[in-house]
Amino acid sequence: MISTSPATYIGIDTNVLLRFLLRDDLEQYEAARQVFAGFSPEHRGFITQITLAETYWVLSRSIRLSRDECLTIIRHLFESDSIEFDDGEGVARALVFAEDHYADFGDALIQGTMELFGIDRIVTFDKRASDRLGWELLNQY
Repeated sequence: MISTSPATYIGIDTNVLLRFLLRDDLEQYEAARQVFAGFSPEHRGFITQITLAETYWVLSRSIRLSRDECLTIIRHLFESDSIEFDDGEGVARALVFAEDHYADFGDALIQGTMELFGIDRIVTFDKRASDRLGWELLNQY
């Protein structure tokens, strides 16, 4: 039988997501695991782009996972039937940009959002983002 009730959501903070992914604090991991175990298509977790950007930063900079490992984790979350995102289309675009153009995931999130809003000129002081995503590099004075 197909449910006609609307889905309910539980917002997931970065620290809960990281405890679940890293299992670096067993007590907090268990609490996070119980929350994640309760997710289903009818009772979903909700993750914001800010949470994804923070998670990527911690995984890549603090934990020192490779870019590909970080993107695999984010793709796995994105493909879950029981997790929703504040901007799923932006996350999908960011994954494509990050995987195809080897852009930093945070920059890829920015690129995806800018495209969604029809912004075709993005200025930056970041040479790598300029080179990889075609953003306009401002002269540094």
